[in-house]
Amino acid sequence: MKKSLFLVAALLLCTAVRAQYFCTANKTELHYVNYDEAGQSISNETTTVYNAGNKDGVTVAQYLTKIVTNKTKNNTSYTLHNWSYDGSQTVCQEDLMYGPYIKSDSDPAKYDAKTREAMAEEIKFKGDNTFIIKDGARAGVTIPDYSYSYINNMLKNGVNISGAAYMGEERISTTAGKFDCTKISYLKRTKILLKTETLRITEWYAKEVGLIKSEAFDTKGKLHGKKLLVKIIK
Repeated sequence: MKKSLFLVAALLLCTAVRAQYFCTANKTELHYVNYDEAGQSISNETTTVYNAGNKDGVTVAQYLTKIVTNKTKNNTSYTLHNWSYDGSQTVCQEDLMYGPYIKSDSDPAKYDAKTREAMAEEIKFKGDNTFIIKDGARAGVTIPDYSYSYINNMLKNGVNISGAAYMGEERISTTAGKFDCTKISYLKRTKILLKTETLRITEWYAKEVGLIKSEAFDTKGKLHGKKLLVKIIK
């Protein structure tokens, strides 16, 4: 009897550990608020889950995000994240071509792989912006560096992610609920022409949800900005 209970407990533990760091319930909305260094709200994001399901044994979903910036004209923009989970790691890649495509007033329904490839050439996207969260990664385990570049508003943006590592587990409470999160920290270096900005970014991800909280600090330790999940609508 005890052996059976042990096996059941072990199976439940494996089920809890092996899960993706994104939502797979279509039409779920994740609402975020972005804050500046003074703690003032500067924009709101509404992320909607689309095309969630299983493809060739891999769990997939897309996050379409509408970003509304406060107190500015032409203040609405969009971005798209593609998520996948193969049973051992969660992979996320922001589609940096989707934003410029929507901004060009093109039909979202016609956005496909061919269109994405054309947009990638137009904005001269190079490199890899794939972000990976491994199951069961312990605190101190490092994450490989990566970099990419693209043209935005006729200016070349170069982004380098380095010094990334898992920081362990931490419970985060927001108005959206309480979440057991994997904590990750990394350096993000952005270069636009001759101007370079380096930020230390810490992020908290919860299984079956995604990003719960993000904080960015400059090289002097001063808060640069923060993002917080404030509501989930299913």
